Amino acid sequence: MPRHAARAVPWPLVTVAALLIAGLLAAVRYDNWTLWPLQGTAVGLLAGAVGWCLDEPAAAVVDPAPRGLAWRTLARASGIAVLLAAWSAAVWWARAELYGHPWAVLGQGYAAAVIAAAWVTWRRTRGEATPGQRWAIAVVPAVTVWALVRPLERHVPVFPYAFGGGFGDWTASARGWAVAGGAGAVALALALIRDGRPWRRPAAMAGRRRSQSVSAR
Repeated sequence: MPRHAARAVPWPLVTVAALLIAGLLAAVRYDNWTLWPLQGTAVGLLAGAVGWCLDEPAAAVVDPAPRGLAWRTLARASGIAVLLAAWSAAVWWARAELYGHPWAVLGQGYAAAVIAAAWVTWRRTRGEATPGQRWAIAVVPAVTVWALVRPLERHVPVFPYAFGGGFGDWTASARGWAVAGGAGAVALALALIRDGRPWRRPAAMAGRRRSQSVSAR
């Protein structure tokens, strides 16, 4: 498993993403009132990098291999662990400037990581080799725009600002992230248990055809 992780995880990308996450939260720590939207950008960057870690460019070769999707996902989790460690350390370092809600901010990152892993793993079970790249390209700018504009902040407080009130409800936000993260964890577990690798489908169809031909005889 360590050998697979060393080759399969995009370590340069993980390193750059970890440094950028730390830099974004360092900027928030420096001037939280002006640069607070960078906190949401950091969450999006974390989600994008986690998704990218689970890509399998050599899917045509490894999908038919004996090692299943769950095993390969577990091996790639070492890259995700590095990203989550960087996120945790950056939140801890900036905790004094997070308006008294460092745990809520920490939870945003963890929930986003679980959601990213669930979506990319689901796409992998559908036979897509590199869904994480497409996920990252979409989610990072989308989350950044949401953090800047904060639409529907009173009703959908994704990234609350300051001490709440007109800038969003921290309690509602934490509950929303918890529900989303829990749903993502369930979806991820189901995808890994199912292990719907494309090579299994033709084999299953062939088995059904053989059974049908035998019964017909």
